[in-house]
Amino acid sequence: MKGVDSMKICTCESCRYTFCCRILPNSCPDCGKKAIRIANNKEISEYHKLQAILAEEIRTGLYAVSG
Repeated sequence: MKGVDSMKICTCESCRYTFCCRILPNSCPDCGKKAIRIANNKEISEYHKLQAILAEEIRTGLYAVSG
């Protein structure tokens, strides 16, 4: 999957928000500070773990998605 492979996992040094993006942004999409970097292996692992939990909650109906 080329689209997934081109995505980067980034972390904000200020608020620790970890997110996925194609291009490293100038500022954090959560807090707005300019403290963004590529996530380290531990942060990437935690990001994938949390995404899997969220996907399971959505699949089983524990988490309601509006829209």
